[in-house]
Amino acid sequence: MNSLVEGVGASPGRALGPVCRLDWEIEGVAHRTIRPEEVDAEVERFDAARAEALVRLASLGEETARRLGPFEGKVFEAQAYMIEDPILVEGTRSYIRDNYLAAERAFELQMLEHRVRMLDSGHAMVLDRLADLQDVRLRVLSSLLGVDEPQLPSVSDEPVILVARDLPPSLAAKLEPEQVAGIVTAGGSRGGHAVVIARSLGIPAVVGLGSEIDRLPQGACVLMDGRTGKVVLEPSAGEIEAFHRISARVTERREAIEAVAVGPTTTTDGVILEIQANVDRPDEIVRARRLGAEGIGLFRTEFLVIGHREIPTEEEQFQAYRAALEAFPGHDVTLRTFDIGGDKFPLFLSMPTEENPYLGWRAIRVCLDMPELFGNQLRAAVRASRYGSMRILLPFITSIEEIENTRILLDEVYRSLGTEAPEMPLPLGIMIETPAALEQIDQMAPLVDFLSLGTNDLTQYVLAADRGNARLAAIFDAAHPALIGMYRRLAAAAAEHELEVSVCGELAGEPVGMSLLIGLGYSRFSVSVSALAEQREVARAVSAADLAALVSSAKWRNARSCRAEISEYLEHAGVTMGDAERLSGE
Repeated sequence: MNSLVEGVGASPGRALGPVCRLDWEIEGVAHRTIRPEEVDAEVERFDAARAEALVRLASLGEETARRLGPFEGKVFEAQAYMIEDPILVEGTRSYIRDNYLAAERAFELQMLEHRVRMLDSGHAMVLDRLADLQDVRLRVLSSLLGVDEPQLPSVSDEPVILVARDLPPSLAAKLEPEQVAGIVTAGGSRGGHAVVIARSLGIPAVVGLGSEIDRLPQGACVLMDGRTGKVVLEPSAGEIEAFHRISARVTERREAIEAVAVGPTTTTDGVILEIQANVDRPDEIVRARRLGAEGIGLFRTEFLVIGHREIPTEEEQFQAYRAALEAFPGHDVTLRTFDIGGDKFPLFLSMPTEENPYLGWRAIRVCLDMPELFGNQLRAAVRASRYGSMRILLPFITSIEEIENTRILLDEVYRSLGTEAPEMPLPLGIMIETPAALEQIDQMAPLVDFLSLGTNDLTQYVLAADRGNARLAAIFDAAHPALIGMYRRLAAAAAEHELEVSVCGELAGEPVGMSLLIGLGYSRFSVSVSALAEQREVARAVSAADLAALVSSAKWRNARSCRAEISEYLEHAGVTMGDAERLSGE
């Protein structure tokens, strides 16, 4: 009999396979002392283990950068900083010299103290790095104790679902999608380095199962969904058959869609839609272009700062922005300014300890407090705009002053650039992802040139549900009736103020979600690169008028009833993606 285990969806996709348990752990480091005359040799042994770990990390970083890209390669720089942390190094040496402890015991005690400090901080970004700390611990202790790394699954007839309490990033970087169909962990988060690597490899991942991980024994059959966070243990024959049928259908359709990706996206009743791409890293741009993206609706620029010790130079940013513009001639590239904070803090920032970092010092608040960081980005964007249609998008806006202060800084940038600046100012837009921004839309509208609806954060704040909390997965749904009313209000306000409005949240990347939004009058969307082909097919299969009639007459009590009714419409329209969503339990 099957059973359902729920975690947090961290890397999208569905997978089926046998469980392969992978638990790299060194428990109970023995308390061992040394003689005074052995102190110097023991310190040298510790330093040699550190040096060996640093060499291995450098090699891993280079190998990962070649395989997946420079952003993913930066993951191991953070671990190298940990190994070189003066508090950690000198603390371990002091335990050896002052307490005559063996190197492995001295290092283990320092690791425990370091872990306690991280847990006490309560900061989301710091907690995300616990897996990195564990990776460093295991790597150095393995060298000191002569313990080998665990063996990853070898090529077999059937890819496995890798199940672990925590997956160290150094092991995640070695995974092959042909061998590992999915990842399920007890700990971790969406922003963890192992998850970043899994997304780059296209491997579905579910994190945050906690003690429920013990319900997934070696060899058990598991069906998992990396978007919803649902894991089905010992699925029924019907569920397995449905998975294979839908997977084959999706693959066939994706290949067919990619072959005809170019051309306009028009509904059956002639409404022209614009579907752009959300881009996290530069290496996604070429694929987005190939899949028919009509520009970049959300260019996330955090890849330039996460994992970096120093603020990126203006020239480094200029080259990245110019490359994106040149890849999409004749189309908009919407650059979102640094959305750092929350769970994304660069190494060069001093991180405040906050009870709730998602409601703290992040995004536009950080940028306006750091004019050197923000000014560099704006200068690079304005300079790059000579090579295409650049637009600037501000995240996490909650006040009119944030827009006004950004415009003041932009005016200073234009003046400082002189003839390098374009004749016309760059369009400036804001993310509508907080209730405050929506409530003040009439006052903010005259200050901006366009709007972008961010359904992910808006859902989190309106429903008071942390999207990283597995227990709230059933509550966190962007199709909640309260949110639908807000989407309707925003569309009406944008029309009243003659402002273009697009949707860039995950809701736009779902067949049901895009259909709902089309019914509410939205016509411009930005979706993940992986969703481009399918969403263009959905848009070409539906009638905007029919969806408008359905949405306007509906009286949905909850998100489930909304999804059920729209899924039924999609079935009648011949959209097969509805089957895949039902497999997820929606």
